[in-house]
Amino acid sequence: MKNIFKIAIVAFSITFIGCEEPETEVIAFKPVVYKEVFNTSANDFQEEDAYLNYNGWTSFVEAGSIEWTEQDDDDNGYLQFSTFGLPGGASNIAWAITPKINLDNSANEILNFKSGRGFANNVNNKMEVYISTDFDGTNVLAATWTMLNGNIASANNATGVGNGVMTTDSGDIDLSSYSGDVYLGFKAYGSSSLTGAMRFDEVKIYDKTLKQ
Repeated sequence: MKNIFKIAIVAFSITFIGCEEPETEVIAFKPVVYKEVFNTSANDFQEEDAYLNYNGWTSFVEAGSIEWTEQDDDDNGYLQFSTFGLPGGASNIAWAITPKINLDNSANEILNFKSGRGFANNVNNKMEVYISTDFDGTNVLAATWTMLNGNIASANNATGVGNGVMTTDSGDIDLSSYSGDVYLGFKAYGSSSLTGAMRFDEVKIYDKTLKQ
């Protein structure tokens, strides 16, 4: 009986040891630093074609009279700049600027967004993206703006693109050299001779080591 008891104890010990889980490192969750998808159900999203007045964004007209507008296509919100049907030949330059974004509590940041064009088939009818570290939230032209290099919908994919369609992914735009408070500025150009629409959506900054 004692031998049987000893065998049972040994067997139990082997089973218990064999069931131990190996230690694994738990990777800390790194949240998205900034994300904007222009949620059409948000209280401050205006009716379609309303001038930009959404969630802390700044709308600024540098030249002409055309501003970025809020758009809703089948509950898909996005921003659009269009000079279609504009009389006269005046140049129009407009900015859509994010709220202040702080990068002090993150690292390895990259920017990604989607863009599209509708019948904007002249290369001078375009959109550019900038970053500023000294914008005060009011004086756009007094700030220093650095152009960011990324893929933006071009004149080659402009004709026949439906409302709300984003044809181009910006790719990973490196922001890791920036810290503190920054602003992103989406700048569009158009006139009566440079007609069509530029659009963007799904603006996101996140840690490139944990893409989300």
